[in-house]
Amino acid sequence: MVLDSQNTPNAVHTSSPDLVSSTEIIDAMIELRIQLAELEQQIQALQPAFSAACLALNTDKIALERATITRRLTPGRWTYSPNILEQEDWLKQLKQQFQLSHEPTGGREVTWAIKLLLGTT
Repeated sequence: MVLDSQNTPNAVHTSSPDLVSSTEIIDAMIELRIQLAELEQQIQALQPAFSAACLALNTDKIALERATITRRLTPGRWTYSPNILEQEDWLKQLKQQFQLSHEPTGGREVTWAIKLLLGTT
């Protein structure tokens, strides 16, 4: 497959895509998703060492040539009373009933999902 300067298949730029160019486009998307999955695995593996390195600098902001790294807190979590949890469940049921009796006002666009058939290593 031939990719152009933007790493998209040349077939994308044809005026009437045929089966071969459609297959090339799909294959290119799958290849990019595989690369993305591999990068995400590398990021997850490096995350603990990255966090330790940032912590070792003992600062809230790290200004580098290619990035600025800032320290943030994760979102807070609360333990709600049973009364609040009961009201939340009731509201969830009301929303489900509403969805069953009404048409959506947005969404429902056609999308395509890719499920990679790769073994985890």
